[in-house]
Amino acid sequence: MDSRNFQDIDALSGGVMYRNVMVPVDGSSFSREAVLQGLRIASQNGATLRLVRVASAPVLFSAPETMTLSSDAAKQLRASELASLYAMAAECRAHSTVNVTASLEQGPVTDALIGYARRYAVDLIVMRTHARRGLARVWFGSITDQLIRESGIPVLVVRPPSVATALENGPHYKRILVPLDGSELAEQSLASAVALAQIGGASITLLRVVSSSAQAADGELESDIGPAAQKDVMEAQRYLGLLPVIYGKSIPVSRRVVVSDDVAGTILHVAECEEADLIAIATRGRGALARAAAGSVSDRVMREAPVSALVVHPIERAVVSRPVPVLTQPMAV
Repeated sequence: MDSRNFQDIDALSGGVMYRNVMVPVDGSSFSREAVLQGLRIASQNGATLRLVRVASAPVLFSAPETMTLSSDAAKQLRASELASLYAMAAECRAHSTVNVTASLEQGPVTDALIGYARRYAVDLIVMRTHARRGLARVWFGSITDQLIRESGIPVLVVRPPSVATALENGPHYKRILVPLDGSELAEQSLASAVALAQIGGASITLLRVVSSSAQAADGELESDIGPAAQKDVMEAQRYLGLLPVIYGKSIPVSRRVVVSDDVAGTILHVAECEEADLIAIATRGRGALARAAAGSVSDRVMREAPVSALVVHPIERAVVSRPVPVLTQPMAV
């Protein structure tokens, strides 16, 4: 283990407080689960809940006699979308004391959402996945993909809870899994994970996946948890033990080191074994096709996880980081 000082991580994880929670809505029933989660987070943080919808673009025709009709239709469409948005905001206010705002934005969807988020210092975006299949499902669609890559704001991708989970716990996250690969980029997902854990009284499981050794060197001891060098496993265990993410925060934390060459599959398996209801993972935010071609760990986790996911696009630091022993396959991709 290197001698890196972890004070920066501790300050980061202890300083996150959600003040402006944005929920993009589109008028469909899919939005309601995201609104519910956003309302809960805003309520427990004393934050403002910002419901944002991007106005649908009217279809224009070239014939002069149809321009007036199209203009009238556009006005009616805008009035309908505003009414739906305001009704949702009123429903939120009726069931909470949260400060709720509603805004109908204009322009390309992603640009409009990112522009709004930056103007109002949004620090968490909550979205509901439509669980598409095939190419349309890659990274949950282009809008979510672009928000993750371009906004620089953590995005909570919400999946609806199972009936058992909803009846037992309500809309709360109780068990959060945080996969780490030893890099400072991956560690930046800790701040948002800890903030959510504090909101709902959740526990956190820190996971590190160690690649298996093709062949042990002469005299090298093999670990007792799988076909990897004992020193690599001990290094990973010590790394997780040194992360001061929960000091003074009363958050139950467990640490797991697993030997496997299938990092994404292991994350999904551990999430199932731990009965996690949220996976917090970092991504370097490359384009969807580039991630698919590279076999992105985070992309596969996001596509296949049956639970919600908190996706953080880490900010590259200008300071040269310390060398990290290559124990795992890259996770923050």
